Amino acid sequence: MDAVGSLELSWAQGYNGGKIGYIDKDVICYQAGSNIKFIAEDGAETVFNFKGNGVGPFAVHATNKCFAVAERCLNPKITVYVYPTFREAAVLKDGAKLEYRSLVFSHSEYMVTITGIPEFQLMLWRYTDGTKLTSVDITSDPVSSVTFNPGNWRQLCVTTEKSMTVWNTEQSNDKYVMLPQKIKLPAENPSLNSDEEKDRDIPTRASTRMTRYTIDLPKAAIAGLVGERAEALDEVQDTTPRVVPLSHTWSPSGDVYVGCQGGQILKVDGEIYKAKLFYHPLPPASAPNSRATSATSRFNSQLDLTTAKKRTRYADEVRDMILEGGADCVLLHKKGLYVAGQDGILRLIDLKSEEFKLLEQIPIGNPVTSMAFSPNYRHLSLATGKGTLHVYDIGSPPDSVKTLKNIHWGNVVGVSCLAGNEYCVSVREDGELQVWTIDKGLLISSVSVGVQALCLACCPMVHVAAVGTVSGHVYYVDLTFPKKPRVVKAMRMYQGPVTHLTYESDGKYLVSGSDDGHVIVVDGRASVNFKPVGYTTIPGDIQSIATFSSNGVTRIVVTSNTSGNKRNGADTVLYFRVSEEMMKDLRSHVNSLKYDFKDASIKRMILKLPIPGFGAALAEESSFFTMGQMSKKLYQFSLPEEPPKKSDDDDAILEVDEEELVDSETLLARGKPNELFPEAEFESHQLPGGKLQLSPHGKWLASCGTDGAVQLRAMGTLDRFVVINPHDYHLGGVKIVAFAEDAQNLFTTGYDGVLCCYSWNFTSTGIGKAKSAMEAARARKSRLMQIQKDEDEVVRNYPEFSAPSASRPVSGETTQAEKEKKAMEKAHESDEIYRTPTPVAPNDATWQQVQELESIKEEDNEYASVKTDLRVQIRDMRRTIQGMLKQNETLPDIEKLGRHEFDLDIEEQNRLQAEADAEVTRVREEIEFENLAKIYLREMIKRECWDEMDVKGRALQSFFTTLEVSNFPMRKRSVAAEKQLQVVTTRRKIELADIAARKAELEATRKPGLTTAMLISMLQQQSYEKDDEGGDIDEGEEGTKEKPSTTGSLGAMYGGGSELFYSQFDLHTRDQKRSQIILLEDAIYRIKNTFNKEFDDVYQKKLSEISKIKDKNKRIVKILQDLDLTEEVVKPELSIYEDPESLLTVEDHEVKVEKYLTAAQRKEQERKEKEEEERRIREQGDNARERGLDMMMGGVLEIKKEDELKKDIPKPLFMSTKEPTDWSEDEQKLAKEYEKKVKDLQEEREKYRKQLETELRKLQSIIQESMQGFDDNLTQLFMKKIKIMMVIYQEELKILRLRYSLLVEEEMETREKELNHLMEHKKAMKALTATAVMESKKHMDAFRGHYDDLNAEDKVMDKAFKREFNDVTAVQQDQLYRLFRKRPRIPRLKGFDTPAPSTADSSLPNPFADRPSTARQHAQAKSQLEAAINDLDKISNMPEGIDESVWQRLCAYRREKIENDLLIKQKALVLAEMDNFYKKRVEEDERLRNEIEGIFDTLNKLHDDRVRFNLNLEVQLMLKQGQVEVDPTNFIQDYKDSALIHRTVVEELNSNIKQLGESKITSMMESKDFRKGIIQLEWEQKRMLMQMEDLQNKMKDIQFMKVTREIQLYLSNEDYEGKKSEEIGKLEQTILTQLKHHEKNVREKKRIMKDLGKTVKSRDSENSSMDNDLAELNVTVNERRHIDEVNADRRSNTGTEKRYQEIVQRRKLVDLAKAQAQEVAVLRAEVERLRMRTFPALVQVEH
Repeated sequence: MDAVGSLELSWAQGYNGGKIGYIDKDVICYQAGSNIKFIAEDGAETVFNFKGNGVGPFAVHATNKCFAVAERCLNPKITVYVYPTFREAAVLKDGAKLEYRSLVFSHSEYMVTITGIPEFQLMLWRYTDGTKLTSVDITSDPVSSVTFNPGNWRQLCVTTEKSMTVWNTEQSNDKYVMLPQKIKLPAENPSLNSDEEKDRDIPTRASTRMTRYTIDLPKAAIAGLVGERAEALDEVQDTTPRVVPLSHTWSPSGDVYVGCQGGQILKVDGEIYKAKLFYHPLPPASAPNSRATSATSRFNSQLDLTTAKKRTRYADEVRDMILEGGADCVLLHKKGLYVAGQDGILRLIDLKSEEFKLLEQIPIGNPVTSMAFSPNYRHLSLATGKGTLHVYDIGSPPDSVKTLKNIHWGNVVGVSCLAGNEYCVSVREDGELQVWTIDKGLLISSVSVGVQALCLACCPMVHVAAVGTVSGHVYYVDLTFPKKPRVVKAMRMYQGPVTHLTYESDGKYLVSGSDDGHVIVVDGRASVNFKPVGYTTIPGDIQSIATFSSNGVTRIVVTSNTSGNKRNGADTVLYFRVSEEMMKDLRSHVNSLKYDFKDASIKRMILKLPIPGFGAALAEESSFFTMGQMSKKLYQFSLPEEPPKKSDDDDAILEVDEEELVDSETLLARGKPNELFPEAEFESHQLPGGKLQLSPHGKWLASCGTDGAVQLRAMGTLDRFVVINPHDYHLGGVKIVAFAEDAQNLFTTGYDGVLCCYSWNFTSTGIGKAKSAMEAARARKSRLMQIQKDEDEVVRNYPEFSAPSASRPVSGETTQAEKEKKAMEKAHESDEIYRTPTPVAPNDATWQQVQELESIKEEDNEYASVKTDLRVQIRDMRRTIQGMLKQNETLPDIEKLGRHEFDLDIEEQNRLQAEADAEVTRVREEIEFENLAKIYLREMIKRECWDEMDVKGRALQSFFTTLEVSNFPMRKRSVAAEKQLQVVTTRRKIELADIAARKAELEATRKPGLTTAMLISMLQQQSYEKDDEGGDIDEGEEGTKEKPSTTGSLGAMYGGGSELFYSQFDLHTRDQKRSQIILLEDAIYRIKNTFNKEFDDVYQKKLSEISKIKDKNKRIVKILQDLDLTEEVVKPELSIYEDPESLLTVEDHEVKVEKYLTAAQRKEQERKEKEEEERRIREQGDNARERGLDMMMGGVLEIKKEDELKKDIPKPLFMSTKEPTDWSEDEQKLAKEYEKKVKDLQEEREKYRKQLETELRKLQSIIQESMQGFDDNLTQLFMKKIKIMMVIYQEELKILRLRYSLLVEEEMETREKELNHLMEHKKAMKALTATAVMESKKHMDAFRGHYDDLNAEDKVMDKAFKREFNDVTAVQQDQLYRLFRKRPRIPRLKGFDTPAPSTADSSLPNPFADRPSTARQHAQAKSQLEAAINDLDKISNMPEGIDESVWQRLCAYRREKIENDLLIKQKALVLAEMDNFYKKRVEEDERLRNEIEGIFDTLNKLHDDRVRFNLNLEVQLMLKQGQVEVDPTNFIQDYKDSALIHRTVVEELNSNIKQLGESKITSMMESKDFRKGIIQLEWEQKRMLMQMEDLQNKMKDIQFMKVTREIQLYLSNEDYEGKKSEEIGKLEQTILTQLKHHEKNVREKKRIMKDLGKTVKSRDSENSSMDNDLAELNVTVNERRHIDEVNADRRSNTGTEKRYQEIVQRRKLVDLAKAQAQEVAVLRAEVERLRMRTFPALVQVEH
């Protein structure tokens, strides 16, 4: 196939809203899949097909008109192309191993790249020659935005979602260094930023609050982190939600504006690198027009006008805000900051005002994802996520946004060529059908089907496109007029989605497939309304469908996957045929009205693929092609022409009914499919997956795969193919490939949403094959011309399809069901036959459902009589059963049958019973599992809290009070703890023995005469004595060496004492502290054990008391019975807290529910009850023993006094039968004896009763006393427990302090490790910096030498001028030398630190117009210099008499000199940069040295802190309350500034203070008395002085009193009051006159003002006319000034300058005269003021 030619990209359409940029003044470029698309603002489009291995990111350089594209492969390269020639300018290699993430051009010759895995590096390139300048490591987080500073390429800003970094590039000739400056992002909530800005103290670790020494440790040391983990601790602990930067832009001053995800806008100061919130949106809760408010108020029917106005105001406020997602893109303009985002609104923010202010709001309509300014900043292009491009002219009205491109973004799911070979049709996943021109790729029309689409097919016979959707519909779109497409028909084919649509080559049939395994063949003609012909089934999920037609027979191949996983490929092939002969008599070739094809009619075969494959293509001679799943091969199979014959064991042809089609296993079980074997295999795609497509003329085979490649083969040479890579395999590769009708174009689409069109570039050999394809297309077109014409006419007459209005199927179905139920009940009540209504197809029924209903109707008509007979029989049976039920109701209960026995459906009964049993079993299992879980939890709790406890938890409760005392539950010590305690004890004993030996040795040295043997014997004797005493002396006695005040606890008094304890003043090492902790824990254990023993004694005492009380209660109960009293008896019992063992056993009376018994348990219980009943009956029989006891002794064995007293004396019979008067003497005697006996019995009874009452009270008092005694003992035990708990807390406090000190030591050790690690790192950096300083110095010296050589050469060149031009005369030589020294005005070359010019054209919209890039400045300077040199080299500048050859030589020599001067200036700039670089390296080296010294000082301080911490121990003391003289402030007192001193010192000091105080009081009394006399004398003196001063003042007042005319008049006139009233009258008349005069003056002034107003208006009109004249005069003056400037060189300026000097001198003299005149006036005023000041003011009184 490679001999035919090659495929070249013709056009590509698709845009996903990615990065855009201007590459020319009106040309925008963006990435379209694997291509770069260029579109001009006038609509012209160009596409560039990148030939590299995959397409990564791209970048655009608008100034130099070039773009760069990165590959996406192993060791990718970056290629720079020049626009518009697409010439390869440079290739950047060896930058990354796997991928590039971002490319960005500077405004000069530099480019920066960011690599991904595994390097994650930021690289700086000089792209003009492909040189990598430097690289640095960066974070692995995805980069959201990268930009160069347009005014300074040495600054670069990189933002991620979590960070923002500004990189500064420093240069020393050819060495570059990039230094980061991280910027902390502010919090989303502005209120949190103010809290962060406050100074925070360094976290400290104080020993306790009672020490004055603290140790400053950072958080990392406290957390135990070292190295990189310590540096990242702050970031890990920072839980403040911070802003997420998405885009940013630079300002000319070096500030950065950042747009964030939440709608915030940041401003980063370019000098201090600090970010602050320039704008932040309001939180959602405080937003004025929230959705909740809108939703509530929208449906409020009583909304008044005030509420409406408020809502309008709120809407205006929201309109002026930038909400979340509204600042995703930001760009800077001279007018302000342009911001756009997800809300689809472009906003212009005023940066000049102090407050946030929106200047413009331009609606775009779609979410904006990218923006770019044109090079002249007069146009702004915007890209949206919906695939549209817009252009906005800056300053134009908001509604003037121009839509440059709108191609409706989305994945293309279907592509096909329309009949006529002029247009191709595509459909996107959202149902948007688009029509494109094949030649230029222009979108001419589009229409939406309104449902998600999955596939597309265009009919070759009719201008119709069929679209398969997820709803199971096939939509037919009329394309007879391609510019006006319309949907004309929708037919629901499946319940599930339509996944495949394929037209037969002539368009006769449309084959569709779905996931349910049904393959439906549809007539492709519009004249038959696209009627489905029939269907067949295939097991599994359909993978692909292929057709091939010849001689009126259409062969169809369908592949499917039966494994359930589509990614495994197809393993089954369905092969059948549809012929024109079949269509003539279709009913005879289908099984029923469901139109399921007969297998024999379509010669249906199911075949097995030996290798799972993807795609299918059917060619001539039944050749079938598919691609292997994993073998990377293309396989060719030969399909059988006839189905194999049936046999008993193997059926190759399967006749399947739809009702029997359950799944693939059922279908395959009915017949074993034959297995195909490949006839040939060829190389294919590298990744599994793909599709095959046969060309319309059947000679070419195209395959596409997930590897992004399309392979084209000729059927004769399948082993040779042409390959193109239209789509990237990282995104899923190629999805669809389609041929044009004449096979001259190839259409592809992938998962990148781009539609590509390739056209052939045929070779001389391939032209013939192309002609055959075109001839086949023409032949087909001529064959179908008339049919196409007729069918198109039918399609045009179709009305436009409109979707049915939404109905409510749920309510409709319910209503229908209710109607059927009522009709059935009514028929049963009237005992009539109920006929089920004929079902009606619903509105959304599929074609198969409609056909099924038709077959049901036909079946109803055929078997109507049989159904009627069955209904009659059922009615008779119902009547009989109802009669039996009525009869059963009248029978006795014993003869009645159960209702279920009349149920004829025994199977349903059994089914319901089985379901109930299964439910019972399930519930029982759930309960058993729950019980099992609870039992397990109970056992775990019991084991943890009871079984493993050596001492069980128990409590004792008081009899009369609520007092409760519990013991200490204790676990048994583990073996490890016992061993550790033994080790510590043994070690401590050895230490004490060693200390004693050392002490004895020291004493021995002081006492001469003791030998070593004597010393050893003395030590042994002492140890024996201590052991003997240790067994006798109890713990808590004075066997300890230290007092409780210094030990810090009272543990020795309660069983916790030990001689092995360390002194609190000796705990310096870690081992000592750990040993002390173990010993203290052992002391706590012994203290608890001691208390538990006492607790057990009290517990046993309570048990004995309770048993005694029970014994006494028995007697009390007997007495109460004898006395017949109902007093309450005290019955003390142990509670569950005192007897916790009772909680572990459950008594029967505690269970409140009925006990569930199994059948065996019930049987055993019945047996026991029966035996008990028999025993009781036997006992109730004749018992001789009891009968004899009753007869002989009255039923008792012992006679008791109380029993005798209970017996009454029998009354004689005569006393009850006779009257007393009838008694005889004997009877009277007997009566008197009876009365005496009765009286004696009563006295005995009363005496016995008092005795019992006395005994009762005594027993009750004994019980009360015993219970009260126990309560007293319990109270004592409670008080002791409180003290023991205090002691335990004291010991635990000591343990906590020791553990805390160990923790602080570990933290200090961690801090030391971190400082050592940091020291090593800084030393390594210092070594690198020192090397860099040396290298920089070396390079700078070498460059300086080169610079000096250039200067020397330049001077030599200047001196050699006369020698070069020694062939001319001296006069000419001087002229030439002057011309040689003449230089054009060379623009100054700017260095990296050259400030921007102060003047610029303010009319330019580019904010960086006054700060052009360095490259642009150099280019402009070079071009201006070249133009100036060319002007100097003109012949017109040649002096007279100079030969032209000499002039040419001079020009060349001067050009060389100018170039040399320019080179020297450039080298001077480079040398200055190198010097600056060297100075910075020196500063960095010095900074590192200072940091190392600081770390060293910190280490020394840390060592000092450790020594101080270990020596300045913290001890726990026990002091009485009066011995603490510190004022209590808080609950926990602070003793940091306190001191511990001896009591005698305080007492001695107090006595001294008292003595000194008494002496001071005595001296103060003496001083007071003496001072009192002095003060009295001073007071007398002051009083006399004040009297004297008062008298003097009175004398002066009398002497200098002013006698005014008023006083004189008062003294001279007798009627002074009358004269005053007369003067007042005159003054009132004067006031009235003045008021009249004032009103007259006001009227006059108003008239004057009115006249002045008229005058002002006239003057205004005159001024306006004069302004117009002035403008004309200004124009005239400017013209004359311009003419004067042009002629300035031709006239002398002597007179002008002289006149100017005279005018200036005269002006100065006038100003001097004015100043002197003002000064004279001031002096005169001052003289007058002084004269008036000296004027006499006193009037002497005349005597």
